[in-house]
Amino acid sequence: MTIVHVLEPFATGITTAVLSITRQLAGLQHIVVHGSRTGSDTEENIKKKFPQAVRFIPWPSAGREINPLKDIRALKELLKIIKPYKNSDAVIHLHSSKAGFLGRIACRLLGIKKVIYTPHGASFIRTDISGLKKALFRSLERIGGWFGGIVVGCGKSEAGLYSSALWVSNGVEITPAAKDVDPHLVSFAGIASVQKDPALFNRIAEMAKGETSFCWIGDGPLRGSLKSKNITVTGWTDKKTVDGYLAKTLVYLSASAWEGLPFGVLEAMNASCALLLRNVYGNRDLVLSGKNGYLFNDEGEAALLLAKMLKNKTETITMGLESRAMAQSLYSEEKMGLEYGKIYAAI
Repeated sequence: MTIVHVLEPFATGITTAVLSITRQLAGLQHIVVHGSRTGSDTEENIKKKFPQAVRFIPWPSAGREINPLKDIRALKELLKIIKPYKNSDAVIHLHSSKAGFLGRIACRLLGIKKVIYTPHGASFIRTDISGLKKALFRSLERIGGWFGGIVVGCGKSEAGLYSSALWVSNGVEITPAAKDVDPHLVSFAGIASVQKDPALFNRIAEMAKGETSFCWIGDGPLRGSLKSKNITVTGWTDKKTVDGYLAKTLVYLSASAWEGLPFGVLEAMNASCALLLRNVYGNRDLVLSGKNGYLFNDEGEAALLLAKMLKNKTETITMGLESRAMAQSLYSEEKMGLEYGKIYAAI
């Protein structure tokens, strides 16, 4: 069986999800059709992370924002790319909103019926756009649905945004436990972007008292927002170094404004971190309040909960162990692969 993965950004958690599927379902043939947006990494470095058997096909005109002329070109390119799979057993798996919209149109025009769409963070829940644009994105999602395909959310709360949607939770590789906790360390790993809201992270850090230290593991265009004296910004670093920081982290703090099902939080759970996450889609799936952490709605609530977690360190370490147990049982890469394998076989 052939799985054709179509994704506009060749970066972020979307690429991580596709990488996980290709690793876990190595017995299938995987083709990755991708745009040119790569974030902080290069296209060649990203390709090297995939199994050798994976084939890559560039999708030159694919872009995140709505651009009618460029989107028509992207649709024409996609029609040409996936046409060879018209009368085959191939499954077309569309990842992200733009691929989901153009991909479902292309598959309908070609008569391809084995189509799956995973939003990886619905476009209409973004908080950096106007209400009018949210309404437009919601309408486009509804129109896209008219062209067929099965929606498979990357988590339960994302699936809840779509009628009749299934879900397969994102998963990470469960690595041996290597906790060496710093009882004063609060961390986050990711790009300093509008979505991850480093300004809110900074305000929470400014409200912290005592010896608490904060670490933003990563970099990004809004790095300048992280100016509190108790914050260290590592810059871009490799996974081994990220894992080292997470192993020392007592509390993983995410101020993200919206999510699908965040891989950064899943990695923190694997590293036995207690969670303090903003109460948004995606994050809600990962917290059992009082068991492995807490959700917060604003900076004041976050500061109070963080102070409580730092004061009761033994209890917080126990929360971290519960995070790891949840990762092992619910959010492993192996489980993710098995569940997608069942859907691919059944469609």
